[in-house]
Amino acid sequence: MDAVPRISRAQKMDALSSQANLAGYKAVILGAAALGKIFPLLMTAAGTITPAKVLIFGAGVAGLQALATAKRLGAVVEVTDVRPETKEQVESLGGRFLTVEGEGVQTEGGYAKEVSEEYLRKQKAMIEKHIQETDLVITTAQVIGKKAPIW
Repeated sequence: MDAVPRISRAQKMDALSSQANLAGYKAVILGAAALGKIFPLLMTAAGTITPAKVLIFGAGVAGLQALATAKRLGAVVEVTDVRPETKEQVESLGGRFLTVEGEGVQTEGGYAKEVSEEYLRKQKAMIEKHIQETDLVITTAQVIGKKAPIW
């Protein structure tokens, strides 16, 4: 399925995008069920329940669907992606985009290329600060032709 071009004429054959869309949705549903904490902010007579915080790695099809689903459930969502052009899409869905300062990343056909060790080190330092306050982490990041990154 990696060989199907991501162009308008090939959309009828693009099972990869449709399955990624479902995977992003399902990841949030499964995560919410396993979390043991409700997603939305609630005011009750007993006090305020703060919303769940969700961190998503990757702002492709699956990541954006995960973001939209988590926001609909009431979570506060942060997203990180090596492609700076995804920032606008994340923010348009109500997410907060986390970036690694000072480094640009090359992309090819909408997919990220592998990043340098220096970039990964900076990204890891940035993520370590945010992950401590996060209730749920969802990883959807992919590098075309390679195994998906694991934290």
